Amino acid sequence: MIFNKKFLHAIEAVLDISIYSSHSPTRASEITKRQGIPSRYLEKILQELVRHAILKGTRGPNGGYTLGREKRNIFLIDIYNAVLEMEEVNKEKKITNTPIRSKIINPFISETTNELINSFKSTSIYDLHKNFGKIQNFINKEKKIDFTI
Repeated sequence: MIFNKKFLHAIEAVLDISIYSSHSPTRASEITKRQGIPSRYLEKILQELVRHAILKGTRGPNGGYTLGREKRNIFLIDIYNAVLEMEEVNKEKKITNTPIRSKIINPFISETTNELINSFKSTSIYDLHKNFGKIQNFINKEKKIDFTI
């Protein structure tokens, strides 16, 4: 499936870092707290994103993660490829091809996947980051406590 949990968690992590690491690196524990991504998955994903130069990792007491390049230059396809590489190491399932699957379902899935891949190629973290302003007011309203009687 093209939208597996690791891919979604990777997008969330990179977007979180793009939002919150403007002045200092973001720790994995902060991402886990804000996004609810299990830390055992997050560390592996972050390491893979560093390996693909999508993120930079800094060690030490002031360490954490920052973007490896500008938001405009990180595309969803980059994140997808990094996660896909992680998945291929653990994947060796053989699927039986029936006539219906090979003649009808597989071409449909292939065409749909190609459309999504093209969308991933043209969508950057910057494009998603622009939408943060729309939800920021909603997040701030949730945090406010109303003491009126």
